[in-house]
Amino acid sequence: MATYLMNLILNWDQKIYQKRTMQAVRIAMKQTLPILAIDVYLRLIFKLFFSPDSLFANVFNVHLSFFHSIANPTQSQFALSILDTIVVMVYVTSLTHSFLTVRNVKHVIVPILTNVVATYFLLVEKYQIPDHSTMQYLLLTGVTLFSSQSYNWYQKRMNPNVQPYAIRYLLWSGFIIMLCVSAHPIVQQSNIQIWLSEILYQPFFTSFIGLLLVALLTPILFVLGLRLPTELMSDQTTLNVVVLNLDTMLSHANVLLPFPENLYSTYGAFSLFGGIGNSLVISILLLFAHSKRHRQLGLISWFPSLFNNNQLLYNGLPMFLRPLILVPMILVSIMSITISYLTIALHLMAPPVFMTPVGMPTILTPTLASNSHLSAIIVTIIIFGLSILIYKPFIKQLTMEELNEK
Repeated sequence: MATYLMNLILNWDQKIYQKRTMQAVRIAMKQTLPILAIDVYLRLIFKLFFSPDSLFANVFNVHLSFFHSIANPTQSQFALSILDTIVVMVYVTSLTHSFLTVRNVKHVIVPILTNVVATYFLLVEKYQIPDHSTMQYLLLTGVTLFSSQSYNWYQKRMNPNVQPYAIRYLLWSGFIIMLCVSAHPIVQQSNIQIWLSEILYQPFFTSFIGLLLVALLTPILFVLGLRLPTELMSDQTTLNVVVLNLDTMLSHANVLLPFPENLYSTYGAFSLFGGIGNSLVISILLLFAHSKRHRQLGLISWFPSLFNNNQLLYNGLPMFLRPLILVPMILVSIMSITISYLTIALHLMAPPVFMTPVGMPTILTPTLASNSHLSAIIVTIIIFGLSILIYKPFIKQLTMEELNEK
């Protein structure tokens, strides 16, 4: 049965990624990886050392002015947002080029410039693209592919002797740009992050069914390329039930907590080791892969993954619309929440309640945020070990697939 299911998932994965369009997406993501690595590491350095609430300052109580004299936080944040913009533009440029080249379109400068400008106007907000817009891959990919396909269709119906910068192509370019400008308010108003954030504050997500729903849906939305709210990516400490638990613990040390099982004590503490679906495990498994490229990916991604940033994995594998990644990610999320929920509900472990320093590796959260340190360590080890067992056959298939392609 296990072999049958694995073959079914593998065939599903291959059918999706054998399509020419998905091959173009795959190429674009891999070509974006070098500039994305620079972005990820600079952002990590900023978060660890230079931000006002940096981990280094919180843990070692270092006077912040020393670091601020080296890199002004406001200027650094602005520079990082510019770098995010560059990453987006590189991805859009590479995807447009890959998509049109395989369709024998020779002149791609006009569609590339059009897609870069159109994407900017689609995402721009107060004269800059929002931070971490690289996680909006579904939106970026959909807009770029629509524009590129329309150019391919339009170009084939034109006289082949028409120059690539003729007025008819410039009119097409203007139409696409105006379309994105018109869609900008819709994209901003239909922000899924705001909607999800409001829902997550409901008491329903302190129940086992509610937490299982999060475990199921979060990997799906992530692999689809949707930008998720911080409550699902890294920080659940603003949720009202989490704040109420902390207040109760600080004011009455021995009293029962009102909401011991919640998004922070189960999902946030045990299902985000390196990002959604305990993706730190993927980086570690890649270090032992047969493919040199995958070993290099594991090498550059494990440190950011340790601090809850798995963007390099997302592009390098890639994870976008990938069944071979989605299935084990869902299984790991469900397993993590089930084990953590049961150990807390059966009073085998005190729930994580306390806030950890900003930027602290998520794998340390259960131990640092709970009163029962030993139990939290044991549960962390069990969940991490089971995550390895779940991911291992899928990552093995993924890496072997690339070797067979060569």
